Amino acid sequence: MPRYFSGAQAQAEAMKAAWVAAGGSLEDLTLDAFEALEKRTDLEVLRVPEFVPRDSELGCSVAGGYRHTPPTLVVTESMSWRRQQFTLLHELGHHVQRTTVSLGKAVLRQQDRAGFEDAACDAFAASILLPDDMVDEASIPFGGPSAQTAVDLFETSNASRAAISVRISGRLRGAGAVAVVNEAGIVTFAAGRGSIYAPARLSDQSDNPLIRAALEDRGPKRVWSRDDARIWYSSGHSTNELYGQAAWAGDRLFVVMVEESAPWRSYSPPREQTSLQRKSRWVTCNTCAKSFEVHRYCLTCSKPKCPSGHCGCTAPTLFEKMCDSCTFVKHTSQFTEGSAVCKECE
Repeated sequence: MPRYFSGAQAQAEAMKAAWVAAGGSLEDLTLDAFEALEKRTDLEVLRVPEFVPRDSELGCSVAGGYRHTPPTLVVTESMSWRRQQFTLLHELGHHVQRTTVSLGKAVLRQQDRAGFEDAACDAFAASILLPDDMVDEASIPFGGPSAQTAVDLFETSNASRAAISVRISGRLRGAGAVAVVNEAGIVTFAAGRGSIYAPARLSDQSDNPLIRAALEDRGPKRVWSRDDARIWYSSGHSTNELYGQAAWAGDRLFVVMVEESAPWRSYSPPREQTSLQRKSRWVTCNTCAKSFEVHRYCLTCSKPKCPSGHCGCTAPTLFEKMCDSCTFVKHTSQFTEGSAVCKECE
């Protein structure tokens, strides 16, 4: 399932700019990505009945793949037309990032390179299918993204439920998740933001009180809101209670769940035992090696942020060297500039 990366949206905007600079049209992609891309001579579009060929990259959040040589966007035809459009644009996102130097460098700077690239592809595809003004207009009546927002976007655009989930999750005010669930309570797609991990694809979420209520009463125009929604994981554990809202869009249920700041409620503060309170209060920073009391978490990696701003994103990777004195490999921030000896050994 897609994770939230704070720089993914900015990367997606840069990807759109790169596509336009290369002579591409965003408007044509919005109208019909297949028609626009199948006319090009610098890449190929391959539609397959069910399985993506083994020589294509897998592991995406969509049912498709990207082949380097020759550049080929692979899409499975077993999906709906809307979902094929989203998948094709997602794979185009891989192509744009792999063939644009500045975008490739941005990916290489990430700790989770594959995750960041995939999240940027989702954001790229979703933003083309659902321009900002369309999402803003659908969100205004509810004061922010809600399940009804998702349904309205599905009815007024050509975007898939997956694209809508990505766009809505990116607009949440705090930690949360947006999921698409079938009539049996099984997740078909989900996107998370912050410290809340999205439910796994094909996981059974029918024990979620919010989803169960919607499954028991299939009112086509009804919107369900509850304060005891939960996400269940394969480990058998669940989140603590979340503010949730659900609404049907055809034969699929949109579910929006947040820890706080639910747009459909006038007041929805953080609960006791939310992710900000159930984790260890004292940890040691992997970057500067200082112990500190946890007060905030990074929305990108969900790790505690130390007073110096370090988190999992700044853990020692490419920016480390060995101290000539103690011979320990440490982050460069632990060295005075130009010194071969760490601060502790000086």
